[in-house]
Amino acid sequence: MRTVIEALEQTLLNNLSVEGFSLKLGGFGKFKVRHLKPTTRKVGFSGETVMTKAKRKVKFVPLGMLRLSENVG
Repeated sequence: MRTVIEALEQTLLNNLSVEGFSLKLGGFGKFKVRHLKPTTRKVGFSGETVMTKAKRKVKFVPLGMLRLSENVG
């Protein structure tokens, strides 16, 4: 089990620079790499405007039975 998780993690790390890279595990889910651009934000009480850093996020989308079991109602 640990070997599989390490292989998945290494594949995602190797492809972090690829915008839109996705790793699909049939019947379980899909991991997708998203790149977020820096944006300007207003800081709370001071009202100062700062620029946020660019980020990379890995999003998980469940598929199959996992997705169907998300809905409780």
